Amino acid sequence: MHQNIFTMNWTKLIVATVIAGIIYFFLGWLVYGILLADAMPLADGMKELIGRKPEEMDMGMMVLSCLAWGLFLAYCLMKMGISTWQSGGMQSAIIAAIVSLSMGAGLVAMYTFSSMQNTLIDMVANAVCSGVSGAAAAWYLGRGKTA
Repeated sequence: MHQNIFTMNWTKLIVATVIAGIIYFFLGWLVYGILLADAMPLADGMKELIGRKPEEMDMGMMVLSCLAWGLFLAYCLMKMGISTWQSGGMQSAIIAAIVSLSMGAGLVAMYTFSSMQNTLIDMVANAVCSGVSGAAAAWYLGRGKTA
């Protein structure tokens, strides 16, 4: 039976959202904040112009961002009926790579602070972080289901 927004299991969606959002937050910190900290340079002078100092970062907005991404992934996985960690990881990685390409290419087209190299790096990094997050969310969504 096809679920609509009124008949979906909201508890499962919320829990899957929190799982995916928390994992995405910590993986983002590791991947973007540590491993790729110097791998995606901005054009000369842009970091000083648009970047925040680490102590000025708005952590509340970062948490909101990660939870919103977790909601997006959890909602997509629920609507697709995905309930295994393998399928959840693969579909989430594909979704993330496509979204990153779309957003990154748009930024490259409109602004000088962005580059296609950074977009490609972001595609891979976001696919990895989202793949793991989506795998965990799908695992939770599939608990109790029989094959």
